[in-house]
Amino acid sequence: MRVILNRLFAATNLPIRRYAVRLRSNDAKPAENEKKPEEAQKESENIEVNKKNIVVEKYGPVTTLNIDRQTTRNSLDIPTLREMAAAIDAFDNDQEAKILVINGEGGTFCSGFNMYEIAKEGYQNMKDAARRLERRPLCDKITIAAVSGYAVAEGFEIALSCDLRVIEETAVLGCLGRRFGVPQSLFGARKMTGLIGLSAALDLLITGRLITGVDANRLGLACKLTATGTALGESVKLAKSLAKFPENAMIMDKMAAINSQLNPNSEDSMRDEAIMSSLLGNAIEDMKEGVKKFQAGIGKHGKFYKLTEVPLKEWELEETVDEVTVQMKDKPETEKKLT
Repeated sequence: MRVILNRLFAATNLPIRRYAVRLRSNDAKPAENEKKPEEAQKESENIEVNKKNIVVEKYGPVTTLNIDRQTTRNSLDIPTLREMAAAIDAFDNDQEAKILVINGEGGTFCSGFNMYEIAKEGYQNMKDAARRLERRPLCDKITIAAVSGYAVAEGFEIALSCDLRVIEETAVLGCLGRRFGVPQSLFGARKMTGLIGLSAALDLLITGRLITGVDANRLGLACKLTATGTALGESVKLAKSLAKFPENAMIMDKMAAINSQLNPNSEDSMRDEAIMSSLLGNAIEDMKEGVKKFQAGIGKHGKFYKLTEVPLKEWELEETVDEVTVQMKDKPETEKKLT
């Protein structure tokens, strides 16, 4: 609904305030402090200039970070990069938030650094503003990229930085910076090599060729391949299913896997080892609770539903067969004789 309203106001060029004024009756007298049309126009322009480039929404333990620069296919300028860094840090520090879903509004994930911004601010300033996105992993908690439309250049690298990727069949991914001599700015080469292997990574890095969501799934980049227009919904659905798991052990296993591929013998590796050590105590407490649940019959026989005391959606329920034992009453003695 928010997207529909945004498009409606963008198409009509009517600020919300001005639209509300037009709904007033003709005989109503203007207020004394009502702004003149010229002042209202200036104010609306300032609002547009100061408009945030990302929108963060929270659904319980799931947080979505939506890049909203649709006129430039969600390209990244310095203000956008800084907003993303602040939002990711806020998510990491939010004790109630467990899963982050990164999405692009308007059918495009992200088209990378804005080339006009590079010309204006310089590449190094852009890279400095994007430093938070260089981290491996992107967050200590679980992250999912909802990839639709174009995910190219640094946009491709952001998708690679996430732990999981839900990719639409018609999505387009690749290292388009190759055309203009822009290197992988967010350690994308190293991340890609760890995910799909050296040979396949070199093919994409050197040629800069684009691949579809189907190709990305074949290479192993997608945890789920989905239909056009469904990446965000499927990502949120996946995030909700992951949020029911105790997160300490999940983060520890994630860190161990990433360290083995991306961060061997590095400062990041030592940092992640420290994080895992700090989580071990909490993970042990989670295990104690898990043992009690198992003893009470929860999760036996490989079941993944009803792990937490929350109402389940239809898609979370599995088809089950309840065994019913019927005990027949003893037949009367007269009936036994007849039979």
